[in-house]
Amino acid sequence: MSNPRHNFYVHAELERSGVDSASFNDAEAGRPIERRLNRMERVVVAYRGHIDQRLDSSLKARFDTADAAFLGATEMQHRCAELPQVSKHRLTLRIGIHGGLVRQRSKDQNDNDHETAAQLAIIDDGIAASEFVIAALNPQLRRLTDVLEDLPGGIAGFNIDWQSEITSSAFGGESAWPTSLGFHPSGLYLRLYHGLKTIELTAGNPVVTIGRNPVSDLVFVDRHISRDHCRIERGADGVMLVDTSVNGTTVVPDEGAEMLVKSASAKLTGKGLLFFGRPFKGERRGSVRYEAY
Repeated sequence: MSNPRHNFYVHAELERSGVDSASFNDAEAGRPIERRLNRMERVVVAYRGHIDQRLDSSLKARFDTADAAFLGATEMQHRCAELPQVSKHRLTLRIGIHGGLVRQRSKDQNDNDHETAAQLAIIDDGIAASEFVIAALNPQLRRLTDVLEDLPGGIAGFNIDWQSEITSSAFGGESAWPTSLGFHPSGLYLRLYHGLKTIELTAGNPVVTIGRNPVSDLVFVDRHISRDHCRIERGADGVMLVDTSVNGTTVVPDEGAEMLVKSASAKLTGKGLLFFGRPFKGERRGSVRYEAY
């Protein structure tokens, strides 16, 4: 018998506060709500989720795994936090996450799960998840949660610390090459880790493209990243990063000095982090982890 499938539901709601919140008009204010909702939609797509409903100030989405819902919700908070607030108004983002069995013939159960997720969306600029979600999380992600008390409806919930750094081990850890095949794969080799996605550079896949172009192997939506930002390829001299962007690519190796590659190329060896269109300022979030041999 196959294991039952689950969906994980995210309810993200923007709340208005401030002295003039009652008279707030999104269009007159420069559409700050619309901008935030657009960013949240892009996050859902990036984490392979599905948008079930978009209203004037809220978004309902679902994901196939608890990890994807967790990471998607934290990314929503980060992307909205980057946007400026409107004078005399404040927008706070509340997110709730719940999970349930996939129902093929009944929408009632799914609707109830979305309703529970909405009940959990009670923390200003915060994320709350049900016990069901926490139990299904990667143990590394589970460490970023703590119990919430006195939730409505007697729901057992947990607060998610979305501002803490999420380590690479939370995505399954770095690659473990079988010892029977030697210390490293033969020939030139590279792996990139970003969120739930892993990309390999091999003899059969000798070039990886990165940028805002939807056909890139690794797609970003950040305005600091060029449409065709850079590529990583296997060449005679090793694994090479070739930057073709306006703002450059910052390489932060685990061992060695940080360097900015801009309209130039650089050899990647060992392990480290890549930052596209921005420097490394001690904040690892948004980076891509690489392993090159």
